[in-house]
Amino acid sequence: MPTPLIADCAAARVIFYVKNDQRETVEIFYVEEYAQTSDLFAHPAWEQHDPYSLDVPKHPLYLQHEQTNSLHKLVTPTPPMLQSQLARAYHEIHTSSITPVLFIHAESMQTEKTKNMTLFAWQMQQYGLRTLFMMPAHAVGDAHQRGETPDAGFVVSRAFPQKKMPALVVTSNSLHAIRDQLAAKGITPATTDLLCIDEIQLFTEQTPLEAIAGLLQLQQAGFSIVMNGIDYDFKADPFTHMHHVLLMARFLPGWQTFQLATMCRHCSHRARGSRRVLTFPDGRTHIADATSPIVMPGLSHYYAVCDIFHKPCTRLTSVAEHIRPPLPTSMTLEQIQRTPWMQATLAHFSVTPLTQPINAASNVARADITGYTL
Repeated sequence: MPTPLIADCAAARVIFYVKNDQRETVEIFYVEEYAQTSDLFAHPAWEQHDPYSLDVPKHPLYLQHEQTNSLHKLVTPTPPMLQSQLARAYHEIHTSSITPVLFIHAESMQTEKTKNMTLFAWQMQQYGLRTLFMMPAHAVGDAHQRGETPDAGFVVSRAFPQKKMPALVVTSNSLHAIRDQLAAKGITPATTDLLCIDEIQLFTEQTPLEAIAGLLQLQQAGFSIVMNGIDYDFKADPFTHMHHVLLMARFLPGWQTFQLATMCRHCSHRARGSRRVLTFPDGRTHIADATSPIVMPGLSHYYAVCDIFHKPCTRLTSVAEHIRPPLPTSMTLEQIQRTPWMQATLAHFSVTPLTQPINAASNVARADITGYTL
């Protein structure tokens, strides 16, 4: 059983959960509750916090991990557990003569999505598979991610800052256009076994239906895919086409989802959104308002918040309470049937929920993190 960083602090009660996942035993822990017995843990009740304040202190467990550069330890499932799930799903789908489409996703930032995709790619390379990293042009940040040509770049994970993965930049920012760009470069399933697509929510130049169709085209052409993305933007709305892709992943053969989670920066609740903080040249900072554009390079950074007591953004021009849409992977079939856009999406791809089984991996991946929520 792992030893928590705050084990010698009587202010916290740490709960351990042991999960059996067929091939391995995985230990998950989180702070369930804490007493007001030290200055470190002496916070007012979360409901008394200003949900939009930047002055709210960091949760002690978060702070401890941040100071030791180990925020990855707050993420569930752990990398070994997720890698085991990904490898098993890939093998089972392949043996059923279907091309796999594996989707790593999370509700917030700071969940090691790119790290886990990269680890899986490296694992597949050890088995002789030829991999190709891909990224949207919107995901190309500073100079260390740019290559010598517009379609050349580097996927970089915070976990491996010195290991830049050469990537094909999709200059159109469209999932629907990937197949044509691959064909123009002579890239086929005969030369590339696995496409590793980073930050798919930033492919903004197509409709949600076109995004799904683009991924289906790649699968039907014979490309195996592992991809990652964030479910919600900083406004706590579905991030571009992400919810459409998650919906289809419940029903399309060979599509399976794997959800990652971490904790809120300020409290012990699970993070369900990402806060955008703007920093101006004079050093002033403030939380972005919902009127800000979705893609906003520079000036901003993000961190994970719960969207319960600590909101991801302000809504200065809105008087109505914002309702955060649920994940399609968490909804019942009855709820899906009562949601017009979901019914329209399924009908467009000739999917009938009553006759199509739900991909089991989605439920397994969700079950792995249910114990994290207090």
